[in-house]
Amino acid sequence: MFDFIHGKIVHKTPTTATIETNGIGYRIHIPLSTFEKISNKESTKLYTKLSIRDDEIKIYGFSSLEERDLFNLLLSVNSVGPNMALTILSSSSVSQFEKYVVANDPKSLQHIKGIGKKTAERIILELKETIKRISPETVSSAETAKMAIVSDAIMAMVSLGYTRPEAEKAVSSASGNIDVSDGVEVLIKEALSRV
Repeated sequence: MFDFIHGKIVHKTPTTATIETNGIGYRIHIPLSTFEKISNKESTKLYTKLSIRDDEIKIYGFSSLEERDLFNLLLSVNSVGPNMALTILSSSSVSQFEKYVVANDPKSLQHIKGIGKKTAERIILELKETIKRISPETVSSAETAKMAIVSDAIMAMVSLGYTRPEAEKAVSSASGNIDVSDGVEVLIKEALSRV
């Protein structure tokens, strides 16, 4: 029904944004990644997904079409609902998530809150071929191992109180100067020296 909503940001939290357009305020549920992109803006355009259930109507919003596409793809997985899909988008970039799935890496998916072993395996089973068609690039096992170390370092820095963008920037900068295969502790130490 709605493809996107563009308007003034009236209120925002890490999980919702109220966008006013034409005198109507739309309460939109968003992932943390979208919140970080709109946190300093007065107006925004969010790509939306309308969800109608027996007892409620909700609008989900995303800062990019790629995020919305992944959200819709996640909803096609048995046992993944809107809340879990938002958690996945809040915890991982679209490209990082796709690489985990294509590389058959359930361990990295399990670092996302709420995803256990069975759910991670189901996501890979149900989405791997679709993501390969959408994003045909493949990932080697060495690249997957490095991605897992980078992901662990980012999560560790977020748990230390840094924002996700700060953590990603510091870890990205640090990973260019050291051999990531030396381990997550070495990477975290180097990243902390850059913030």
